[in-house]
Amino acid sequence: MLSKIKTLRKKIFYVIDDHKSKKPMNRLFHGLLFLIILLSSTILFLETITHIFKEHFRLFLYFEVFTISFFTIEYFLRLFTCVEIPAYKNPIWGRIRYAFTPLMLVDVLSIIPMYFFLTSMELGSFYLFSVFRILRLFKAIRYVNAFKIIGKVFYLKREQLFISFTLVFFLFVFYSFVIFIAEKNAQPEVFKDITTAMWFTISSITTVGYGDIIPITPLGKTISGLIGISGWLLFAIPTSILTSGFMNVTIHKEKTTCPNCGHQHD
Repeated sequence: MLSKIKTLRKKIFYVIDDHKSKKPMNRLFHGLLFLIILLSSTILFLETITHIFKEHFRLFLYFEVFTISFFTIEYFLRLFTCVEIPAYKNPIWGRIRYAFTPLMLVDVLSIIPMYFFLTSMELGSFYLFSVFRILRLFKAIRYVNAFKIIGKVFYLKREQLFISFTLVFFLFVFYSFVIFIAEKNAQPEVFKDITTAMWFTISSITTVGYGDIIPITPLGKTISGLIGISGWLLFAIPTSILTSGFMNVTIHKEKTTCPNCGHQHD
């Protein structure tokens, strides 16, 4: 009996985990899953159009019940079969650790809130839980190899990115205080507090320049010019780091392993 369960578990695992396989069951499961993700996301946008939402509310509700039922079954199947992965082979702790992986957290957050709505059936809570439903888009990460590459790049360059973003943060705070000090006496009704100065710094450092807040003092104009110039430099630093990371990952992927000696070569 136990061996039959293990055999069944392994078969289910290869069906739900291997989305690149061309076997009929794999294609059917992952094709249906990806289609539901797309339809669910599309309906979520349609629900924001008031007359469509009111006219087709019952249809949307039925589809949502089907969707969360499908995603719930998928979630528990992944939890049941995850022990086939060597890193999570422990039947108890392995499953607990797997449940807290990013994609599994996305899975559970995208379905649990809707159960609260279905028990209360309050329209207000339906809109509230829609925020969590948009997380279903992230379920598609399993199927798009580009997301995996991006994740590898960010992990590879995590220390350099942390340093660059720390620099951005400190300069942001510094510029906000300096522009606030420079303009608070000249424009007390505009630069009321530091949060206003922070908004001005954000719009300037990103070179958006909405024009809703404009410095009028010579020092303020000088600082705003420096903020704009710094924006180019501050965005150039993480961009170059990410570019380097993408090149490293690409070169690593292009390497092949020699079947005779086992060494990697280009």
